Amino acid sequence: MSEQRRGTFVFQALLLFLFAFWLFAFHTGDASLWDVDEPNNAQALKEMMLHHNLVVPTFSAALRPDKPILNYWLMWAGVRLLGMNSWGLRIGSVAMGALLVFYLALALRRLYGDQTALLAGLLTATALHSQIIFRAAVPDPLLILFVAIALISYLRGYLYPEEERRGVLIACSAMGLATLAKGPIGFLLPGLIIVIFLLLRRDLPNLWRNGHLTWGIPLFLIITLPWYLAVGVETHWVWDWLFVDQQNVDRYAVAMQGHHGPVYYYLFTIALALLPWTIFLPQTFAELWRRRSTLLRQTPADAFMLVWAITWVAFFSLGATKLPNYVWEAYPALFVLIAARLYAALNQTQPLSRRGVFLSLGALFLVGVALVVLGVWLVPEQIPPLGDMMATLGLPYIIAALLALLFAWRGLLLPVISSLGAGTIALTACLMLLTVPAMDTLKPSATMGRMIRASEGTQPYAIATWRWFEPSFLFYGGRGTMPVHQLKNLQELYRVLADGQGTAYLALPAQDIPAVRAQLSKTLRVRELYSGYELYSRKYIALLRIRNSSPLEHNKAVSILPEPW
Repeated sequence: MSEQRRGTFVFQALLLFLFAFWLFAFHTGDASLWDVDEPNNAQALKEMMLHHNLVVPTFSAALRPDKPILNYWLMWAGVRLLGMNSWGLRIGSVAMGALLVFYLALALRRLYGDQTALLAGLLTATALHSQIIFRAAVPDPLLILFVAIALISYLRGYLYPEEERRGVLIACSAMGLATLAKGPIGFLLPGLIIVIFLLLRRDLPNLWRNGHLTWGIPLFLIITLPWYLAVGVETHWVWDWLFVDQQNVDRYAVAMQGHHGPVYYYLFTIALALLPWTIFLPQTFAELWRRRSTLLRQTPADAFMLVWAITWVAFFSLGATKLPNYVWEAYPALFVLIAARLYAALNQTQPLSRRGVFLSLGALFLVGVALVVLGVWLVPEQIPPLGDMMATLGLPYIIAALLALLFAWRGLLLPVISSLGAGTIALTACLMLLTVPAMDTLKPSATMGRMIRASEGTQPYAIATWRWFEPSFLFYGGRGTMPVHQLKNLQELYRVLADGQGTAYLALPAQDIPAVRAQLSKTLRVRELYSGYELYSRKYIALLRIRNSSPLEHNKAVSILPEPW
């Protein structure tokens, strides 16, 4: 391949990287954090930074064994660059998404060719779920990136002997980083995928034949063990035990926090997550099925991608706890297979069924119509303050589908793909400019936090909640490493007042205010600062400022506790 052609390809890949970074960063930092994961991670980072300890995660002064350390370090870098705000906390995820797109373009080039590699990157950048996961201060973007690097590097090393040693070492390093991002899943599932692929190829000894694991396994351990050992030593192994037992074994065996679903749960979430490119999955799988008898021998890269996607989805389908983002790591393989199918149609080696294209675009049109109908009918009923704002999300798919149908009628596939990509960009614009700002007004924690800071300045205070709690209230309303007191009875409020040197802020459902006022001592001064509708609980949440009327009464507060409520 000529140097000029190589340079042109790298330039195109860089343009794709910049496009993906811009798309994921578009108004990403303008909205407050989304409960519960983002503020949990953000508050833990804030406490770690104030404790000058970037080893042990804590939340509200308690150990937080939910996730390993790598995402905290990524957020720390963003915060140092842009501040402790939504931009600083999320910019790392934006960068990971853009790097994934860039990596896919570069790494797939030898496996599938220039155009398929670039197309796979484009599909990844413009899929619906990409607009969500790569805008969030969560560890998933790290896991997605490093799992993709691990599996594609191994595949390249397996198929091209001159890359074998390098491929294995990169794969082991990437699995180590994935394990620092999300835990054992970072090496167990990629390892399982590789083993299943080799078993199907009847080539399992390849895993150890040339001795590359002799260097790969120690490299993996050098990357992962130092932090896991450090956090274990500092917490007397409590963090490690809780992480493995609660956040891995229990989460797989028992549905946690109400996140459950049937075994076919991910069939529906994948169909939505890959939009608009989901519409090409039927013809993609039909072509793979047609070649099933020769797939492993003649096109091992396609077989590997298929094993990758099926294994990852099947593993989490059998788990008790289910969330849409659990199977995102399977999407790069699906994007590659779709891109390869589309390129085969573009160069006329395997044209798409004309009838299939019409049916697919018709399905996308119906998805858009469904979103409009739900936005006009269901959302105003369930979340009245939003009105019919959500209806705008269906319009880009409707327009893109109609435009693509026009091009499909004329037999022009490339404009069809371009129309769908443009529809995704339009959807992102509607989402970030209209829907997210409207929904942000229904997240009261940031507003309550601003009110608390404006009222108190540098004066001491404490915060508490009654019959309501979201982690974002602690992040926005707390100061430093201040904990939030989740009251079980109103007697505890007097101890909260003591912690706050006579001043406390209580967040609670607005409907409970009369009953709470009736139960509090008349010596307390209670003022309602705020009341607003909340998206998550679908209730009006209020903020009360409660103060002792005098220092003497503050000292006597514990002795005048009312009867428990």
